[in-house]
Amino acid sequence: MKLKAFFLATALVCGAPAVASAQETTTSVNVGVASSYQFRGVNQNIDDTGQVFGGVDLSAGSFYVGTWLSNVDFGSKANLEVDLYAGYKPQVGPVTLDIGVLAYTYPQESSLLVYEGKVAGTVATESGVSLTGSVFYSPEYGKDGPSYWYYEAAVSAPIPGAKVGPFALSANASVGTMDLEENLLLESYTNWKVGLTAATESGWAVDLFYTDTDVDGLKPFEGKGVVQLKRTF
Repeated sequence: MKLKAFFLATALVCGAPAVASAQETTTSVNVGVASSYQFRGVNQNIDDTGQVFGGVDLSAGSFYVGTWLSNVDFGSKANLEVDLYAGYKPQVGPVTLDIGVLAYTYPQESSLLVYEGKVAGTVATESGVSLTGSVFYSPEYGKDGPSYWYYEAAVSAPIPGAKVGPFALSANASVGTMDLEENLLLESYTNWKVGLTAATESGWAVDLFYTDTDVDGLKPFEGKGVVQLKRTF
C-alpha cells in the first residue's frame, strides 16, 4: 500500500457520510497542554519542553474524520506533527468496532510520513468499565523504513463515588507491542501505561499517568510521568 492508495482509501471512508442517508453531523474540538508528548511509550519531544496540541473531529452516523496537531522535536527539522484520520464505527452486538486509516505527517520533513490501517473493538459495561483491543499496520515506517504491526489492549474504569469538586475520577491502563520487520536497530518492544483521569461534564479533563517500555539504554524509550490538561467542546 503506497501513499496514493492510502489517500484513496481515506477519500472513500471520508466520502461515505456524504452519500449516507441524512445523518446529523456533529463537531468536536479539543485543545490541551502536557508536560511531555509520549506516544506508544516513545518520547516525541526530546527537549522535554512540553506539549501543546489540538484537534477537530467530524462525525456523521457511524463515520468520522478528523485532524490533530502537536509540537514535536526529534532532533531534526520537524517541529510540527499533523495527523489525518478517518474511519467507521459500526456496532456488532456488544462490540463497537473502529475500522480506519491514519496518516502522521510532518510538514517540515516529509520523509517521516507514516500511514496506518486500524481495526479496533471496544466493549463497555453498564458500570462504565471499557475494554479495547486494537491492531495497527503500516507497510512503511517513514521513507524506505520497515513495515510494522502494533497491538494494544486498554482498560478504563470509573472509581465509584470518587470526586474532587466537579471532577469524577477514573483509572486506566494499557499495554502495547510494536513489531518492526527487518529493522536493524530495534525489532520489537513492549510499552505500558497506567494513569488516573479527573473529568467534568463540561469537557475539562486532567490526566496523570506513567509510561515505560522494556527498552534499555535509549533515552526516548525511558519511563516518564506525565500530567496533561485537556478541554473538549
